[in-house]
Amino acid sequence: MKSPVEQDAVARSRVRVDILLIAAACVAFVGAVFIPGLRLAKTLSNDAAALKFVSEQRRYSLAIQSAVAAVQDRLDSGGYVQTPIDQLRRDAQALTEATNRMGAAQAIGWFDAPTETTALADADVKASVTALAAEWSAYRRRLQPLFEFQGIPYFDSESAGTHLNPAGRRLAEATTSALRAAREAIPKIDADFNGIGDALQKSSAAAASTLSLVMLLGLLLAATMVALGIMLQLGRQRQEEAVLEAKRQADSIFRTMKEGLFLLDRDLVIGAAHSAAMRDLFKRDDVAGLTFEDLLKDIVPAKTLATAMKFVRVLWTERTNENLVKSINPLGEVEVHFPGESGSAAPQYLEFDFHRVRSGTDISHILVSVSDASARVALGHELKAAQDQSQSQIDTLLGLLRVDPKQLASFLGDSDVALQMVNSILREPAREESAFRKKVDSIFRQVHAVKGEAAAIGLTTIEDRAHRFEEDLRALREKGDLSGNDFLPLIVKLDDLFTHLQSIRDLVAKLSRLQQAAAPAAERGAPASAAAPTDVDSMLKQLAEKVGHENGKAARVESAGLEALPNAYRRLVKDIAVQAVRNAVMHGIETPQARRAAGKDPCGLIRIEVEPQGADGFRLSIEDDGQGLSTQKIVATAMQRGLVSADEAPTLGPKQALRLLFRAGFSTYDKSTKDAGRGVGMNLIANLVQEAGGRIGVSTAPGKFTRFTVNLPVLQSAGKNHEAA
Repeated sequence: MKSPVEQDAVARSRVRVDILLIAAACVAFVGAVFIPGLRLAKTLSNDAAALKFVSEQRRYSLAIQSAVAAVQDRLDSGGYVQTPIDQLRRDAQALTEATNRMGAAQAIGWFDAPTETTALADADVKASVTALAAEWSAYRRRLQPLFEFQGIPYFDSESAGTHLNPAGRRLAEATTSALRAAREAIPKIDADFNGIGDALQKSSAAAASTLSLVMLLGLLLAATMVALGIMLQLGRQRQEEAVLEAKRQADSIFRTMKEGLFLLDRDLVIGAAHSAAMRDLFKRDDVAGLTFEDLLKDIVPAKTLATAMKFVRVLWTERTNENLVKSINPLGEVEVHFPGESGSAAPQYLEFDFHRVRSGTDISHILVSVSDASARVALGHELKAAQDQSQSQIDTLLGLLRVDPKQLASFLGDSDVALQMVNSILREPAREESAFRKKVDSIFRQVHAVKGEAAAIGLTTIEDRAHRFEEDLRALREKGDLSGNDFLPLIVKLDDLFTHLQSIRDLVAKLSRLQQAAAPAAERGAPASAAAPTDVDSMLKQLAEKVGHENGKAARVESAGLEALPNAYRRLVKDIAVQAVRNAVMHGIETPQARRAAGKDPCGLIRIEVEPQGADGFRLSIEDDGQGLSTQKIVATAMQRGLVSADEAPTLGPKQALRLLFRAGFSTYDKSTKDAGRGVGMNLIANLVQEAGGRIGVSTAPGKFTRFTVNLPVLQSAGKNHEAA
């Protein structure tokens, strides 16, 4: 079956053929009937007018003869001759004008004949008119003395009475001569008039006969045209029935097919014919007549729409390879959102496919098919999620195999405490804005600490989840007004972290059982040793290497005195050191190229020392040999982030400027990453030190070093408080 477009093209072609046939029939009718009929009608009209004219002019010859006889009678009776002479002049003048007019009528085609029969009659007319002119001209010359007579033709005397004078005698002679000439000329003139009339009648009869033939031909042509019209109408009716049947079939297809189908013209307007699935796919009934842009503008992003419009316009270019350009179809699988659709609704995906439709060699339309790819995409997402979960479990397992068991056990315990603290903070009631802000900062510190230690021991799955948790916290920090509902999404993130930590514990338990099953009985019963300070040293070295590698830098950690640290301060120092090492690599240590240019070792050095201070407690020193700190840059960054005002900034001294490092939200890093840019690390260190009852100081030399010094008191309660946190 032909497509609707092909059927439409065939119908248009047949209409053109019908128009050409009707036009040809009209031209034939005009050429064979109308024009000859007009000419014949003109001939009949001319002949009728001429015949009437000739009939009217015949009386003048008899009138002239009567006038001449009247002149003679007046001369014989001595009566007044001027009246008949004047009448003679008028009649002669009228006959002269008539003959002149008939001669002129021949010149202007009064007697033109379109047929052979009327042409013969026309020749007779012309011969009779010529003979009439000649006869009248000769006879008129015999009447000339009468026309020229002026005066009185009589003498009057008492003795002799009235008699002709010389002029009268000449007039009498001219009158007698005219009468004799009239007896010969008038019959000929009448005969000529009769000949003209007979010829005109013959011409009219011939024209009437020819017109009858033309009318008969016209009837035949009209009958032919009627028959042709009936045939065309029947053919058109059959074509319309075929088109209607094709339309019914197309409508049936359009109603039952699951895909959206429509045509775009050169103006990218959707045609009237489209599949019923369009209503369900686009959730609207007014698809026909819309532009392609109007169809998509409210359901796809503006950038996607602009790219799609360019793509569709390219399809109209003949030199564009259709198969090649379809490979970059921006609507191959696009997510759509309909106005008024709730955010909880499952996302919907549509797949568009484009095909050129040709009429002859030219592109006439673009055929667009649309299908709902939501189920396929959802299945793909489920498959990918399952693959990601499997890969995550494999990565977690491999990561656990690389982590020192003692570090892992320490991390799991500390992380569980931190997340329990986050859970407690979320449960705390709050109403004021300041209370909500404090909750955000407190949760930020706990999650940041978990992320830092996870990064240090190489548990990327925990690090990534904690990083996404921080993204939500950052959004809350930047939001204008906070409410309790804003914290609800954090519960989901926290539950995800708890669940993942539990899965890690389960894996660790399984690995432990496998190791115990494989170990000798003597080793199986040996108690696990407590975490050694060297575990923290190893973790910090791994962290420096990892963060440096991810950011194109090289750094190593050297530690001393960690063994002198009491267990009460173990987690506190570990959390401070983790944040300080990350901060040193990100902000202090330069790139290898910059360090070489400055005459330094390409690998930066971070030294961590713990020194007992007797009754004063302990001193923790963390120093890097990086680029140092610029108080001017610190103040400028604080102004940019709104931490100090433009009026306050000039009044800050070097020590006050360095204190800005520990403000929440302060960071000199331009962009936010997993390791820097959130303004949390140094603030976390300051809060940990403050909670322990200690003090922190900063010293720096631009281009040489930055040193953080933490003094911790000999107070076990501080350490216990930190453990409880």
